[in-house]
Amino acid sequence: MRSRLPLALTVLALTVAPLPGRAAPTLVTQDRSVEPVVLTGAQFPAWSAGPDPTFREPQTPTEYTVFDQHQYLGPLASDCYKSSEHPNPYDYSDNGDHNCVQPSRIPANPNVGADVNRILGYRWDSAAEAFVQIPFQVDERFTRYLTNNASGFAFYSGVDQETTYAWDREGFRYTSDDFIANDGNPCLAKPAPGSEIGPKGFATTADPVKGLDDNDELAFMWSDAGTQAPAGTALPTGIESANEVAVADPSKPENVAFAYVMLAAPDGPAPAYTSENGYVRYQRDANADMFVYSQSSYDGYGAAPKGPYCNPDGSISTTAHDNDYTSPEGIDRPAEWVIEQRRPLDTAWIKTPRYWFRYDGRWLMTQIRVSPDDTGLDAGGNVGPDLIDQWKARAFQQRPGGTTPCCGYEEEVNNWGGSSISMGERWGPVRAIRAAWGADSSTNNVRVETFYRDEFRLSDALRVHVMPPADGVYIQWDYNAGKMTRYYNPFVTEGVDVDGKNDEVFGNTNVHIANDRVEIRDDDPIPVVGPQHHTVPLAGGSDDCEIGVDPASGDGVCNDLDFADPTFSGPTGPLNWEQVGGPFGTLVTRWSIKQHTAGDAYTLITQPYYRDDSCFDDGTGSDPGPHLRSRAPDDGAYGTYTDPSTSESLPRVCWTPEDGDPASNPAGARKFWQGDIATHGMHIQFIADSDNAQMPVPLTEVDSEQRIVILPGLQLNVGDQYGRHVEFPLQALVRPYV
Repeated sequence: MRSRLPLALTVLALTVAPLPGRAAPTLVTQDRSVEPVVLTGAQFPAWSAGPDPTFREPQTPTEYTVFDQHQYLGPLASDCYKSSEHPNPYDYSDNGDHNCVQPSRIPANPNVGADVNRILGYRWDSAAEAFVQIPFQVDERFTRYLTNNASGFAFYSGVDQETTYAWDREGFRYTSDDFIANDGNPCLAKPAPGSEIGPKGFATTADPVKGLDDNDELAFMWSDAGTQAPAGTALPTGIESANEVAVADPSKPENVAFAYVMLAAPDGPAPAYTSENGYVRYQRDANADMFVYSQSSYDGYGAAPKGPYCNPDGSISTTAHDNDYTSPEGIDRPAEWVIEQRRPLDTAWIKTPRYWFRYDGRWLMTQIRVSPDDTGLDAGGNVGPDLIDQWKARAFQQRPGGTTPCCGYEEEVNNWGGSSISMGERWGPVRAIRAAWGADSSTNNVRVETFYRDEFRLSDALRVHVMPPADGVYIQWDYNAGKMTRYYNPFVTEGVDVDGKNDEVFGNTNVHIANDRVEIRDDDPIPVVGPQHHTVPLAGGSDDCEIGVDPASGDGVCNDLDFADPTFSGPTGPLNWEQVGGPFGTLVTRWSIKQHTAGDAYTLITQPYYRDDSCFDDGTGSDPGPHLRSRAPDDGAYGTYTDPSTSESLPRVCWTPEDGDPASNPAGARKFWQGDIATHGMHIQFIADSDNAQMPVPLTEVDSEQRIVILPGLQLNVGDQYGRHVEFPLQALVRPYV
């Protein structure tokens, strides 16, 4: 007879007992209905092939514009390097050494694990007195070694280890086109010749360890677990063996749920849930495989293979973007086709019963729409309006127009979006997963988004060079005006209105350091009473950076810095949950460390970032008004709009709630500055190095994860209820069911 009660007590003891020398945290009951349970193959030793050890030596840094040393390295050269062949028929100067996935030097584990297609999830249905299948997903994982030696920063990035999924579709494989393959459309992306085609019909790479191994993941939803099956209950017909999974909730010790992971016989039951009838739908746009011009403002960073590409209307481009463009030697083609860096659009929707999420590019996440009644997958489902302007990221400066000690202004649209490529996409009944690879000089940065029924998680392996303390990196969500109305965090438990007016006591700081003067100034009054700016609005892009500087002074510092406000958001970001909500939906977010390295030390200088300021134009986005001038301030003519009642040209203004929906304004959204509305995220003040010091293993990279729970309607403060999973993570104990 199986022992039942001691199993539950064992799990609870593991979860509730404090660490030696540390007091137990205060229990805050968590709502687990939104959470997934993710297990690993190592928890199923009878089925797993075992571990998958890997190794690869450091790779000699390369900068091909200086000297092509790989031609002399023989077996130590990149696996993608071609010294004499022409891997890109459109560009004979291309040696093929772009985004390259290289395997371990150690042979793969030869053991064979359980067939992952036969591993199923069940719960005990006490009413039916039977085991019933639940949505369940197995995702194989393995380690790859990444390089992009064609990138201008490859000399620094070298090779980096990345343990990630066996994707259904590897986007970086799609470098050829239908003109080469079938004398067809040159804008239609196709896999490079010789690519492996996976079971779903896309280019991919199989896990080198066959069957289940220790680092593979098995996922189901907490809400699909149930009670423990009665002792002695027989397994369903066609099941060879099973494991019982007890999942404990340390925030509510009596809350232990049970699921059953079973291995079907070859002729046993098939999965009852697939990507067609599970919780998540991944839908690439009909034109997502269309090649478009894709190049960072720094054209050498993350350089993509060149080829013809299409305009937004689908016509083949005959107009060059790059002023240095020259028609390269290569394949016979119409002379009017332009040959430049190109990548597929990679646009897509993620849809669940609770929300819709929009990709307008690899780094461009531009819509979240919430269903008030969880009908997001129904025909004609009910979903509300878009809540976000977009996800945004900044390196060195918060907004265009200033000067930093070393570098310019980098952001998600014209820089990271143009220098990145899709790493992979995977979709199933429990979750969809998508990864982007590259972000300008962060050549091997990998960002992964994982979407579940009621939440999604964004993880990032930040691998980047030294970044000085003025100004670091910002990662943030910017919301749409009028759609979100209330903001909370653990230090603002009663909440503050989202109205485009500053709420922090210590606002933005302007730093000016040059040989004409040194000045640090915070113009915000205490307490803050509304949008604050210099004599000339910061939104207009003209401030003291252009006033009084000695022309012979050379570069100095004139920049906006945002330091943490301990009276509003606390001292450090990882301790915070944040909640933003309005009548159309509420989001509760929390940051945590995904993988521990020496880069964890950056949490000490990673501070919460909050800005509700409709006057602050951060350089990208379209709400409340559009930012019009790429990578530059919206000054001059860009700082005006036309009054439709008088045809008069007037200065743009800062949005207020009384203005209502900006898009419905008679003068159009251009009347308003592109402001920051309830914009929140993280600010890393500076980075000494997070690119692993030229080693191919994670040493100093910053591996973080942001979890976002999505709830219908405007919720009162529920941050403690949904945002304490870091302190109280679910704990699972797996044992054979006998």
